[in-house]
Amino acid sequence: MIFEDCQKNRKLGHTLIGFNESQDEHKNTVCPTHPESPDRIQKIKEALKQTKVLEKCHVLTKGEVKELVASEKKTQEEINSQCENYDSVFMTENSMKVAKDGVACVRDLTNRIMANEASNGFAVIRPPGHHADSASPCGFCLFNNVAQAAEEAFFSGAERILIVDLDVHHGQGTQRIFYEDKRVFYFSIHRHEHGLFWPHLPESDFDHIGAGLGVGYNANVPLNETGCTDSDYLSILFHVLMPLATQFDPHFVIISAGFDSLRGDPIGGMQLTPDGYSHFLYHLKSLAQGRMLVVLEGGYNHQMSAVAAQKCVRVLLGHAPFPAQVKDPPKESTVTSCVNLVTCLRNYWNCFDYFPSRTSLRLAQWPIINSKVEFKYDPNNRPADTGEIVQTDLITSNFMASDSLPAGEMETFIYFNEGDEAHFDLEEDNHPEKPARTRRILKTLQESGVLDKCIERNTERIATDDEIRMVHTKKMLDHLKQTETMKDEELMEEAENEFNSIYLTRDSLKVARKAVGACLQLSWWDLLFSTDLIFNTNIPDRVAIQNKNFNIYSNPLSPNKNRFLKKSIFQSIDEIYKKPAGQRNALVIVRPPGHHASASKSSGFCIFNNVAVAAKYAQRHHRAKRVLILDWDVHHGNGTQEIFYEDPSVMYMSIHRHDKGNFYPIGEPKDYFDVGESAGEGTSVNVPFSGAPMGDLEYQMAFQRVIMPIAYQFNPDLVIISAGFDAAIDDPLGEYKVTPETFAWMTYQLSSLAAGRIITVLEGGYNLTSISNSALAVCEVLQNRAMLRRLKNEKEQFGKPHDIQSSCIKTLREVCAVQQNHWSILKGFQVLPSTLGLFDLNEDTEMSDQSSSGSSSTRAPSHQDLEVMSMGAAHAVVPLSECPHLHQVEPLPPTGINAASTCTECTIGAEVWTCLTCYKYNCGRFVNEHALMHHLNSSHPMALSMADLSVWCYPCEAYVHNPVLIPAKSAAHQSKFGEQMPS
Repeated sequence: MIFEDCQKNRKLGHTLIGFNESQDEHKNTVCPTHPESPDRIQKIKEALKQTKVLEKCHVLTKGEVKELVASEKKTQEEINSQCENYDSVFMTENSMKVAKDGVACVRDLTNRIMANEASNGFAVIRPPGHHADSASPCGFCLFNNVAQAAEEAFFSGAERILIVDLDVHHGQGTQRIFYEDKRVFYFSIHRHEHGLFWPHLPESDFDHIGAGLGVGYNANVPLNETGCTDSDYLSILFHVLMPLATQFDPHFVIISAGFDSLRGDPIGGMQLTPDGYSHFLYHLKSLAQGRMLVVLEGGYNHQMSAVAAQKCVRVLLGHAPFPAQVKDPPKESTVTSCVNLVTCLRNYWNCFDYFPSRTSLRLAQWPIINSKVEFKYDPNNRPADTGEIVQTDLITSNFMASDSLPAGEMETFIYFNEGDEAHFDLEEDNHPEKPARTRRILKTLQESGVLDKCIERNTERIATDDEIRMVHTKKMLDHLKQTETMKDEELMEEAENEFNSIYLTRDSLKVARKAVGACLQLSWWDLLFSTDLIFNTNIPDRVAIQNKNFNIYSNPLSPNKNRFLKKSIFQSIDEIYKKPAGQRNALVIVRPPGHHASASKSSGFCIFNNVAVAAKYAQRHHRAKRVLILDWDVHHGNGTQEIFYEDPSVMYMSIHRHDKGNFYPIGEPKDYFDVGESAGEGTSVNVPFSGAPMGDLEYQMAFQRVIMPIAYQFNPDLVIISAGFDAAIDDPLGEYKVTPETFAWMTYQLSSLAAGRIITVLEGGYNLTSISNSALAVCEVLQNRAMLRRLKNEKEQFGKPHDIQSSCIKTLREVCAVQQNHWSILKGFQVLPSTLGLFDLNEDTEMSDQSSSGSSSTRAPSHQDLEVMSMGAAHAVVPLSECPHLHQVEPLPPTGINAASTCTECTIGAEVWTCLTCYKYNCGRFVNEHALMHHLNSSHPMALSMADLSVWCYPCEAYVHNPVLIPAKSAAHQSKFGEQMPS
């Protein structure tokens, strides 16, 4: 039975803490104040006890490994003499026993985690291990603890293991042990300084990516200057580590937790904060259904290491990390190392398709500053080994009151509002925005058992006029109040003539007020301490689309609806703020939805803007300084964006279907260049997808490449999700392919912000099965504070081509090119238009698909351009010999290839390409771009030029030549020249 089949229905378990109690018998007898001393462990124990973290864990202290190595009884002088044969190693007569106990500890913890007896664990042991290879000890390390844990995980059924090394020194021992083993992906972030920092090895640089079967499974990010901050480390996390780790899809994650990368460490020289460190654990815990083992390595400011260890255990227990400090841009040297590493790994991992390949760099500028390896270490000038360090001379960090764990358990609130069936379409029984939406979600939560673990709330709070008018105009509210006394015929006429995609009953305003009230009751402070799922069954979600027999209107919402909607939202805000950050969160299931409602107009099934009122309420009543609204509804939340377009205190981020402006809401500013105005410039972030239907991989890339880096730098106090589930698979309006697992994953990622203060509010979603399964997945994350589901697409595609829609990559490049002007965490990683290609590309030229078959530039070629074209290529290009998309090349059709064919769309015969999947003929970029549009709409990756018989791969952005392509090229050559192609 394969591992995946053994791990279904994984449940949340304990966090284990392991100690090797004999550790105090291992110490430096020559230098009693040596930094690698028993005091390191003692300080961590004290910190865990002081903040009441240890009492929440299961502690293991016993273990023994027999006959690992033969230990001889020697005098201390003899042992010291023996240690001189190794690099930076000391021992006592009991050191082997201590090291064996440490190995026993990590193996025991691994075995229990893999057997589902626990969710995760932390081995607080010494000596450390990551410098020890299979042959010898090194660098304070006797046995390689993480390698031992990996072997135990293999014995327990794991097939893929991710090891992330955060120690400031490169773990060359771990790298060497697994360098040719593709079962283990080793990823290290370490100080290198071109070899000037210990261990002074060329193999610590970015160009060492594995060998043999393990090529592509080793990644080093060498930090070549000191003082790297949270900005540097989190840039690495989002731009490099998480995309790789997600695609690798490990069964077990091991962290080599060296705390010498923290600020204040006397050896490391870096400025990573303990909170920044804990964010790595949080995001990596989304992998492998949370199976994670953290193993202590270095860390020589003992007090700072203890603080970091405590914050890491809090994350393992399910608490959100406290905000990191992402203020300054990452260092240029950090970006250079990342970019150089990506260059080496791009052909092995398609998660890096965002970046151009080497052969297409002439068509796109990418800041590869120097891919040549530098090594500056001179062994004759090696500094002295580490000696005495006085701990009292080092900077310290004290615990805050919020660091101590509260006595009560974390809570999840379920808010629902019975009576929302009073808001329904008087004319259309099967309108997509119907009361069954919230009923079906609640039923699914009940049947799954999730509801039993949450705190149910049937809210009766109704949002007041004053609360509604924090966002909406008096004129709009007064207009809606008139609907409460209208007859049915008048309501239908009012909805048709005065509103855009709105239906009304006399109770609609009441339902809408109640929905808002539920959201407000779950206050920001309460959200900090509980998970609230809010149901308001009185409010319709207005998501409209033009191709499904439902008209789309844009008119003001009725005042009654506004009151109900705001009531639910307010209720959730209030509950959130009653407890400390992260102790509560909320899923608010309300209708009608709200994100299309502007300050003065109701539209698109939306009466009041629920999330906008909640954001204003949190700011006014709970002093939230910065609020992030993330909208993953398949339709753009034009109302929410308009309300906050000039407000720098509220960031609106939206991932939506755009279709070049032709998807609802049509005519609204929702493109990548719509970034806000005045003081709010940069706080509107739009990811507007066009082309082929998007799914899990595209949404995950958008989060890793755009959403999370910008959100971290914005640093919100509160996160509100406009959770429309009409991007879900099988939705009749959205027609996208996002699974419940990815909705859960996005919720988990966003929960890392604002110390866990998060409210999720229902917007659209019109397939009852899809919406209920997606809401269940989101609620599970909120309730468990863990990602127990596996990303299905990643699981299914491991070892297979990992294809991401080219139109998605194009969109993300455009978004980042604009947003990097406002958010420095993006700087240096972005692909820009080239000025070195066949033509000089002007500033309006789009940035992707700039092959001769498919550039999205609409600039007509000048006479000089055409003259250059007739002269042939201006630059020599070496095509790729391998491409991960070759499997999509189909056999020749019975009619073969006709090199004289014209474009099937415009009948032009110039610059024609044929698709190698369906063999459709279309014109290229210097005509009408129909070849590019065919690719974007069909996702067929490769096209053959009828002009020069070259083959272009859109996802790789490169020319390709491979034996698989010979039949098509030969047929085209025969058609074009009347003779066989030369061999």
